[in-house]
Amino acid sequence: MASLYDYSIEEALNPRQIKKSMDIKVTEMAKSRLDNMGVSDEVFLRIGVKSGGCSGNTYDALLDDNMQEFDDVYYTDDKLRIVSDKISSVHLDGLTIDFSNDLIEPGFRLTNANAQGSCGCGSSFSTEPKVNTETSFSV
Repeated sequence: MASLYDYSIEEALNPRQIKKSMDIKVTEMAKSRLDNMGVSDEVFLRIGVKSGGCSGNTYDALLDDNMQEFDDVYYTDDKLRIVSDKISSVHLDGLTIDFSNDLIEPGFRLTNANAQGSCGCGSSFSTEPKVNTETSFSV
C-alpha cells in the first residue's frame, strides 16, 4: 500500500499519481445505514485521514454535498459515492466499511487490510508494523 510519505505534495495532488480504482468494500448493513442517513445523488460520503490517535492516523467521515478542488470519487455503487482528497486517498485502498448495531459500541467500523496496526481502542491506525487493524467510529 502506498503511504502518504511516498508522495510529495505535488505528486499527491496530481491525479495521475494515485490510482482511482481502489479496493473499497461497503457491507449491505453500512449501505443501508448510509441510505437512511441521507446519501443520495447529491450527498456523498467523504472520508479523510488526519494525523492523530495513538497510532498516528484516524479516519474522518461525514456526509457532504460539496466537491472540493482536490477531491475525487473512489467508490460508487448505485447512489452511494465515497469521495476523498488525493492525499487521504492513499489510505483508502483495502478499506472495508461496515455498520454494527451491537450494544457495546454501535456505529460504523472502518477496517483496512493494508493498515499495519492500530491502537488498543481501535480508533486510529498506522502504516508502521503493529497488530490490530480495525478503526471504529459512532454516528
